[in-house]
Amino acid sequence: MTITEEFPLIISPNLGCPQIISLTEGNNGEPISVIVASMDARLVKSTNWSLIPSTSNQYEGLNQIPLVQEDVLEIPQTSDLPSSVDETKEIVSQELLINVLGGGAHIFKIKLSISEPDPSKLLRKVGDGLKPTLYDLCLEERVFQRKLHAVCLVESKDNDLRFIHLTDLHLSRRNDLINDEVSSAVGPIHGFNNFNEKMRKFIKDANELADKGELDIVLLGGDLVDFVNHGISDGVVENDNNWQVFIEIMTGRGHEPRRENSGIRVPIFTSTGNHDWRLHPYDIANAASTFGIDKAQAEKFDFEYYDSMEKLNAKKEDIYEKIIKKGSPISKENVLHASLKWVLSYSETWQARALVPIVSWILSTLFPVIQTFSLWSGIICLIIATLLHYIINLLLARKVRDMVTHAVIPLEAGVHALHYYFLHVNPYFNYAFSFGSNYFIMMDTGPDCFIGQYFWDEGNKKRGRMSVRDNILGGSPDSMAFYPANEYYSYGQIIWLERVLKAIELESKKTRRIFICLHAPPINVENIPAIPPNSNEVFLEKGRIDIRYGTINHFLSQFFHLCLGRKENKPGDYVPIVDMVFSGHAHQKVEFRIAWNQHPLIYYGKYSNTITASNFNNKRPFIVQTAACGPLNTNYSSPPYFRTVHVDRNGDVLKFG
Repeated sequence: MTITEEFPLIISPNLGCPQIISLTEGNNGEPISVIVASMDARLVKSTNWSLIPSTSNQYEGLNQIPLVQEDVLEIPQTSDLPSSVDETKEIVSQELLINVLGGGAHIFKIKLSISEPDPSKLLRKVGDGLKPTLYDLCLEERVFQRKLHAVCLVESKDNDLRFIHLTDLHLSRRNDLINDEVSSAVGPIHGFNNFNEKMRKFIKDANELADKGELDIVLLGGDLVDFVNHGISDGVVENDNNWQVFIEIMTGRGHEPRRENSGIRVPIFTSTGNHDWRLHPYDIANAASTFGIDKAQAEKFDFEYYDSMEKLNAKKEDIYEKIIKKGSPISKENVLHASLKWVLSYSETWQARALVPIVSWILSTLFPVIQTFSLWSGIICLIIATLLHYIINLLLARKVRDMVTHAVIPLEAGVHALHYYFLHVNPYFNYAFSFGSNYFIMMDTGPDCFIGQYFWDEGNKKRGRMSVRDNILGGSPDSMAFYPANEYYSYGQIIWLERVLKAIELESKKTRRIFICLHAPPINVENIPAIPPNSNEVFLEKGRIDIRYGTINHFLSQFFHLCLGRKENKPGDYVPIVDMVFSGHAHQKVEFRIAWNQHPLIYYGKYSNTITASNFNNKRPFIVQTAACGPLNTNYSSPPYFRTVHVDRNGDVLKFG
């Protein structure tokens, strides 16, 4: 069945970008805004809508709620930037509009209302209290059109807000297979760290907090899945991929009830990380420590388990041929790259390019007799050169083929890895939402800078610097954000962020808090500096400490200025100050803050241990990383890890830890 046969199609709200509806706001409760794609406006206007209690509620007293359609408005898809927070969810990317929906679809905004918004009948009861309750949004009761956990009904948003930042879940079907099947086949793998189980444990803990009224929402900051396909495939396998695993674990569907997981009971808001763009599995032996096992144990599991050797070899040959035809795998287009391509343009293959200097050096070192132009010495040198060329060529070819399997294929990435995510989890690269006077900006940070797909794209998408050390030799690759105008949007992320901050300023004149959630960190250091005695922080002096180890690759200076409430290119033009930026990627818990003195200054400290509501404003903006939910880190013995933030109804940040 094609997408067009399912029109009208719900774009949002969805599992990863739900809508929180206050039942006491306005005369008849807050309306539900739905974004729909359809070829024909008449199909949109003749549909029936309802809310169905989500299975994670674990409460039988809730019933299906019919919805009243109030208004239908077509939204023209132009290049305009959002002028309000709500409009960030009305602008559909070109990738979704053309390559997922097939082109030609119109986008509509529909207002729906609940005819009887009585909290006592619509909210789940825990003890003597009414708790926020998740519902699935259903169109015409069609299975494909049931958006899980799309709407959360609450009594009021005018209360304290407690939320959690969680990142680096790395969910995959493989995690459970290693735990269940491989262990039984080769014996117990002692100490194995199952990322999926860590998420299930978090869900259990989060539900307990929600039932006690101590958790309202969860921000999921990227690397939701470890990779998308279970095996090697040119596209995304629609009927069996790790996005489905993510959905099952979060909603308690599929085989999850057998694992005593009923799904999460609070709304989740997602953004994507570099692993979410990756298509294929990697060898766990290359990351054994994050799984809690040694390399010998990891090698018992074949990461190519899902594919036949015929399919794998075909994939290897395809990539191998691309490397030969396109040349040296240099990640970005720069002066060095351009010069190298010009110098090597007369060679046909990468082998020849590598062998010419090698053979020349060997001959000039070992056979100086070549300078005498002796016939026999020339023949001998020719024979030796031919043999050396053949042997080295054979060894290099074997090495490159091995690299293709163990390095290039696992790193191959592309936006088509997100297509299933767009349809069933969250349709946006970037979006914003509010909860009371708290504003959240969720941003995609793109794929790795050094990824297989971009080995042969002439490097045109890489405009920032790329550190060889942290991208190739290190364990924390740079990320492509903040990307400029591209094929997804006609404007860059920094321009979009600037516009959203300005919209927040216009919408909320009272005390407000602004939180940005993204995956790759804007600030990261390879070695955490020591805090001097009798001090709570250390200044990271520019030029002495590298703050860009495995960070966002573009426009960081502009981002720092915006966080400080300034526009770098327009001194004197201001936006609201950002309170906190949440990130992950590096799998560690570290905290920085930015200050201003003619230019941005960066400090490192353990702020969550000492911050109070009275001094929070004086120290912000904070740029923090959260340790991983799934993978192990040598500094943290037992995940899942997360940050909890408590903002009271007056806007005071009482806690972030």
